[in-house]
Amino acid sequence: MRNLVGIIAILFVTAASSSAAEYWRFGLGLRGTAVIPGEDYSNALGVGVIASFGDPDSRFTTQIEFDSWRVTYDFDIADDTLQALEHHYGGLGVGLYEKFRIFDLSSRLSPYIIGGLGAYFLELKREEATDVSGLQLRPQYLHSLLMMAGGLGIEADFSERLSAFIEGRYVYLSSEADEDKDIIHSYLGIRYRF
Repeated sequence: MRNLVGIIAILFVTAASSSAAEYWRFGLGLRGTAVIPGEDYSNALGVGVIASFGDPDSRFTTQIEFDSWRVTYDFDIADDTLQALEHHYGGLGVGLYEKFRIFDLSSRLSPYIIGGLGAYFLELKREEATDVSGLQLRPQYLHSLLMMAGGLGIEADFSERLSAFIEGRYVYLSSEADEDKDIIHSYLGIRYRF
């Protein structure tokens, strides 16, 4: 009896997944990330992974995203002995986004708008002078921020399954413990739809 239930469950899952494949398409993508964190930071570069799913005939697609970026910059100080101290600033972002294809420029080229919510985990490390070893990189803070983002992009389909995209986003980071931050993200990536 246990084997019969297992066989029925396997047949049911197989039939459901094959019928769902006609209406839903899962995509997985990689992208490069460029970030402008603010006035005191130089440009940051990173990588991201996106998982998307939705009806191929619909203009809406849902995305789950993971991004990581880091930047190293020098912060000038007034002390005559040390002209600049090195800082490492980085982030890990996680978000849920909804993408809407506005219209089709051609059969393979479509502009879109995207917006969503998520969280950012920010970390700052900086060099500090020590008596023993001179300069040492020490963590200053690690905290999480709520994230709201919206942007515009354009996607080009190379085939039925492979596409490339370029996108720009305004990201607003909010936290009770720290001042709010505005950053600009730009993305260049590829996506494969299964």
